[in-house]
Amino acid sequence: MSGGLDPDAQALLDVVEAMGLPPLQTLSVDAARERMRAAFVDRGPPIELTNVEDVALPSPDGALRCRLYRPSPGELPVALFLHGGGWTVNDLDTHDGLCRRIAARSGWLVASLDYRRAPEHKYPAALLDAYLAYRWLLDNAATIGGDAAHRALIGESSGANIVAALTLLLRDLRCPMPTYQVLAYPVTDRFDRHPSYREHGVGYALDRELMRWYLDHYLPPAHDENDPYLFPLAATSLAGLPPALVMTAEFDPLRDEGLAYAGRLAAEGVAVEHVHAGDQMHGFLMMHRAVRTAGDLIDQLAAALARRGPRPAAAPS
Repeated sequence: MSGGLDPDAQALLDVVEAMGLPPLQTLSVDAARERMRAAFVDRGPPIELTNVEDVALPSPDGALRCRLYRPSPGELPVALFLHGGGWTVNDLDTHDGLCRRIAARSGWLVASLDYRRAPEHKYPAALLDAYLAYRWLLDNAATIGGDAAHRALIGESSGANIVAALTLLLRDLRCPMPTYQVLAYPVTDRFDRHPSYREHGVGYALDRELMRWYLDHYLPPAHDENDPYLFPLAATSLAGLPPALVMTAEFDPLRDEGLAYAGRLAAEGVAVEHVHAGDQMHGFLMMHRAVRTAGDLIDQLAAALARRGPRPAAAPS
């Protein structure tokens, strides 16, 4: 399926190896979070937008922080963004640059949620936070200048797992559905069930042992492996879900479950655009500073989102 890893991505791996850092999964959670912040929080000037602000969303478990990225004035389609990081690391700041670029290139108002992380808050805390934030965005769309008729969910990695689970939950509760969903290299199945774990489980941005570490933090002791809100491929049916963009990477232990999810969506009547990055590894959306093709893939995501927004009014004849 691929001729090899992107040279820019390989160079990034070589730099990390030369640094001689211990594997992330050997660190404490606090130390792992600090390392990821050091790697991903942008130090340079940010992409300028019309407005960026943090708002507090009321929650039974305390206020949730949500960062709103407005690329232009006026009423805009709105997308809830859920960051990756194995439900354990990363935050609003690590994904600030990515959200700014998506907002700027798509024209959508992007709302990035600081959901509760594991291991302090295990499943289903992050899913419940995402549900609350989605309903808040719909209820308050007019207040924040959002167009509730055009609403999307965007997630990458573990955030894409939450997006997939949330669409199932919204469907099953008969709630207003998103009009679009974006799943970038999603977690959709149980640990180590697919050949890609063996083919690409060592030596890339995400490896098998790190994935096990993340799941050990996220999963409650008595979890049900057939819970579709935990592993969406366990769902009896995926019919009735929103149109989707699914992005997968060849050099990723999660490759096969992403491919399987895209295939099942399409087979069950969901409109799917599938982008397979044959020369990339897990997490490519976060590598745009070092990997040129990763930036192109972000722009491809943003263009797909733009096509799902409201059509411009026709000029008078």
